[in-house]
Amino acid sequence: MRQYDFHISRLGDYSLLVQIDSAPSKDLLNWLLIKKADLSKLLNAEVVHTYNELLVKDCISANTRIQSLINKVSAALNVLVSNDDYNSVLHQIPVCYSSKYAPDLEEYASQVKCTIPEIIEIHTSREYPIYFLGFLPGFPYLENLDARLHLDRKSVPSQSIPKGSVAIGGTQTGIYPQDSPGGWHVIGRTPISLFDATKAKPSLFKAGDVIKFYAINEADFEKIAMSNNL
Repeated sequence: MRQYDFHISRLGDYSLLVQIDSAPSKDLLNWLLIKKADLSKLLNAEVVHTYNELLVKDCISANTRIQSLINKVSAALNVLVSNDDYNSVLHQIPVCYSSKYAPDLEEYASQVKCTIPEIIEIHTSREYPIYFLGFLPGFPYLENLDARLHLDRKSVPSQSIPKGSVAIGGTQTGIYPQDSPGGWHVIGRTPISLFDATKAKPSLFKAGDVIKFYAINEADFEKIAMSNNL
């Protein structure tokens, strides 16, 4: 069972902010997502999470008794959460790390002082929890990148990064779901489509899911890309 200390305060005229006294972690992320759903249903309000905060939007009206509302939120947050309450999905994502799809990999390797095979081995060895989707529709912000692969973003961003590009920026790795400018180092590309606005669930991922990369060659990339377009 999990529980966290928290502080609730009013934010602006209409919202409440819940600040959790804990450093970001996978367990805390799962707790936040469970409580986000609980509060959204309880208060019929939009709830947004950060690494260690919950913003309950537009839950205060002219007739609201603030302390009563805070007590109600506090009671919901104090309900214990078990380790298996959140259904996290593991996504196995193929990545081609060849130079054709990894324009920054050689320069990136020289800066982090690793060989390209070492980078591929390190990058594919871990599971990456998805903390947020943002920046672009369906863009997953991933944690748990090995410290050996940390590198500040480019000083001069690229004007155009192709969709599916797998990149590293600072302490994070991520995948560009659409063509976009960007300042992260592109080390590979996936042929998997991450976002389709025509679908009932446009994004392949949701916050709380986990990504595991695996390496493929160019022939496999083309084969998967072709099957996705059928």
